[in-house]
Amino acid sequence: MKGTILSEITYEEAEKIINEDTIIALPIGGAIKEHGPHLPCGSDYYTVQEIANRIVEKFDLVLLPTLPFGYYPAFVDWPGSVSINSRLFMDIIADIIRPFAKKGVKKFLIIDVGVSTQTPLKLLSSDLHNELGIYLAITDFGEIWANLEEEVCEQEKGGHGDEVETSLILSTRPELVKMDKAVEEYSQSSINTIVDGRRIINIRGKMRTKSGINGNPIFATKEKGDLFFEEAIDILVDFLKEYKEMEV
Repeated sequence: MKGTILSEITYEEAEKIINEDTIIALPIGGAIKEHGPHLPCGSDYYTVQEIANRIVEKFDLVLLPTLPFGYYPAFVDWPGSVSINSRLFMDIIADIIRPFAKKGVKKFLIIDVGVSTQTPLKLLSSDLHNELGIYLAITDFGEIWANLEEEVCEQEKGGHGDEVETSLILSTRPELVKMDKAVEEYSQSSINTIVDGRRIINIRGKMRTKSGINGNPIFATKEKGDLFFEEAIDILVDFLKEYKEMEV
């Protein structure tokens, strides 16, 4: 059953569908954050907006407008990049959620394609559950796409402006991609220590490559992007079906 885009209906219509049985979805995607010389600064925004638009066509939830700013400290030194303080980021999202919680909504979904945003969002999920008794589910696309990435990607490794992200934009906004400027480069802004397949130490810093890329976007194709979008929707719709039935 198709969902509802809240910005397209009146408050009288909203009153009829916002209640304890509603799932509210808030997409978050940085609209101005560097993604190398070949991708637009709004790559995250376009990706999360595409995912949100497809989900609302397939599942009965209420979709909020995409939040175009977030906590992205690794990119603050790059032109055209903005990062909100982590505490302020959490406060903004909490203030978006509270009015719906007052109307009885118990289940929320954050559709987030970021990495640095994950930590404050997970903290906020616990804080709001304790404060309001609500559930705040948060997407982790590193996990959602892990199997597919291993199956279809050709790059040595990645993480930003790479084969995956470039394929996604080739799929949804190809006119904004400058593939002639795509280069292969790897960042040391994140150091992981893996023992027996488990990540036990993680050090994160600023993006330090010359290009602002971490990975190899040269291997990107529209067809791969299509696959990543399809995988995201299939997994999220399956989750939402379970989430809908979960007792609170």
